[in-house]
Amino acid sequence: MPLASEAWLDRYVGMNYYITDCGGVGGRVKERLEDFIVEEVLIDGQVVPTSITGKPLPRIANRPGPWVWMIIEKRGIDTITLLLILSKKLGINPRDISFGGLKDAVAVTSQIVSARGISINDVPSNFGRNIKVLGVVSMDRAFITSDIWGNEFTIRVRNIDVSRRDSIDCVLNQLMERGLPTYYGYQRFGLKRPNSHIIGKYIILGKFEEAVNELLAHAYPMEPPRIREARELVAKGDYSRALELIPRSYRYYPERAVLKQLVSNPRDFVNALRKLPHELLNLYVESYQSYLFNLALSERIGRGLPINRALPGDIVALLDEHGLPTKHVIHVNESMVDKVNELIVRGRAVPIGHLVGYNTRLLPGPQGDIELGVLKSEGVDPTMFMVKSIPKLSVRGGYRPLFIKPMIISVNLIGSELDMVFRLPRGNYATVLLRELIKSRQPEVDFT
Repeated sequence: MPLASEAWLDRYVGMNYYITDCGGVGGRVKERLEDFIVEEVLIDGQVVPTSITGKPLPRIANRPGPWVWMIIEKRGIDTITLLLILSKKLGINPRDISFGGLKDAVAVTSQIVSARGISINDVPSNFGRNIKVLGVVSMDRAFITSDIWGNEFTIRVRNIDVSRRDSIDCVLNQLMERGLPTYYGYQRFGLKRPNSHIIGKYIILGKFEEAVNELLAHAYPMEPPRIREARELVAKGDYSRALELIPRSYRYYPERAVLKQLVSNPRDFVNALRKLPHELLNLYVESYQSYLFNLALSERIGRGLPINRALPGDIVALLDEHGLPTKHVIHVNESMVDKVNELIVRGRAVPIGHLVGYNTRLLPGPQGDIELGVLKSEGVDPTMFMVKSIPKLSVRGGYRPLFIKPMIISVNLIGSELDMVFRLPRGNYATVLLRELIKSRQPEVDFT
């Protein structure tokens, strides 16, 4: 029987099971920002470094064009906040800024961010003490997701249970044997306020008042007293006093933007949400997609079905030369299942699940049946991802691998501190791997 998580947060975001059955080593992540370093890995294998690790900057040739690529190191800031800061400081529309992927907030991270309509000379050496510019090149196009392979993580886990040190090898060996589940990690949903998927669900259901109330009024245990008081005022409909209590910081930009609209028009919930950047609204909807994916992946693991092998009726994607999924998808039948599994072993294919959208068509089979059951239990169907009131939030749907094999570079245990360096393909979360090692009962504490 698969090992079930005892953490309420795991269940709240759909990560109901572990793939490994070894005991956890405990410990805490992110006691200091430097304990969690995330460096982007480009599609050609070059690393976009932080100033901490001392790696060389990637070699990128200048090309004449309307874009500037900035190598940015940020500390303790999420990517959406970074987007807002760059937009304001550079005087350009947020839609003229692009990046390859979201990066952790409670961490030191590096990534390439591109901006249109500025020159190299417009870029300062920093955008405040927590955002450094390590390099700048001119470019003829935007930097996008397909430009990156993934991320390299340099992690320190403090205060592990040394008496369980044997669990480290046990977990890592089982992950290589069984595959690391491609759950969406805590950052996707929030640790202190794990509700982005709940807001997203209300949006696709057309329940905009409920979406606004979840954003503004639902207080979570890890929040400071002042913020909890402000949320209580929102619940009472006192938007003006709540706005006075919410700090004027980028962290609370969403709350302030929506509250300002509600002060003027207390029942205009759709337009209140429209005050938020499209990227953030889209993140809410995609977070609900992620939650549905997590639930389906959990159910597959819970049923004892493999995630690193295809079964008749499954769907698989072929992988490119970099080991990343292509758009070539196969519906596996009994006659081809052995050949498909040979491709999976060789790293040329991977079983996949749906990221549900309005274009999703579920096929009969183990994964399709599980996904259909998840949708029924949630009371949603793919057509609801066509958001008529805010059409730009509609999502077509897509696929995601059910497992990956992490690239473990180094593992060192010094006293009660575990240092690890590893790489994961884009779209995957270091905290999902660390979750298997630590097996925390309170990740909202141990991962912040």
